[in-house]
Amino acid sequence: EAEDLESLETPMTIVNPVMGVWPKDAPDAQEEVLLRFEQGRCIAVNGKALKPLQVLQLCNEIAGRNGLGISQALENRILGT
Repeated sequence: EAEDLESLETPMTIVNPVMGVWPKDAPDAQEEVLLRFEQGRCIAVNGKALKPLQVLQLCNEIAGRNGLGISQALENRILGT
């Protein structure tokens, strides 16, 4: 099904990230992010008030451009169901 990706000899770098960059391509400069929470929910990112979906989208964008969450992948699936 996944052809080359299923081979243990194939590095995952054959995949082009669509939501970010590889850690080696991320900026070297640190990016500071300020999150504001009220009643357990994040309501603002870097001082900008946002709706929950907007918070998630912006945090994904920030993490992606900094190469977070892309060095490991875990797949769990059941075939034939």
